[in-house]
Amino acid sequence: MARKREVLPPTTLPSKTNTTANIGVKCLYFSRNVMVSVGVSRMGKTRVVFIDPGAKVNSSYYCNIVLEEGLLPDIRAICRHYRWTLQQDGTPAHTTRTTMDYLST
Repeated sequence: MARKREVLPPTTLPSKTNTTANIGVKCLYFSRNVMVSVGVSRMGKTRVVFIDPGAKVNSSYYCNIVLEEGLLPDIRAICRHYRWTLQQDGTPAHTTRTTMDYLST
């Protein structure tokens, strides 16, 4: 089923601090779940990386799609020459030897 979207006028936006856009989008149908990954620090935030529906997030997917194509370019641009630490939870894709080796290079 295709998603139906409705554009909201600027006056119905819930946030008064939204300075990046004056248009909101209201989805009439939502999926039951969504997986995302995002980096946040005092220096800035990354883009939100949406995990493909039905994707098996193993070490390969995590390293190639989430990190390399999603988070790491933004983290490197935000932090530039400053030191930074990637903090992850204990999800198997985050803790495999392959992921650890990828991150140490």
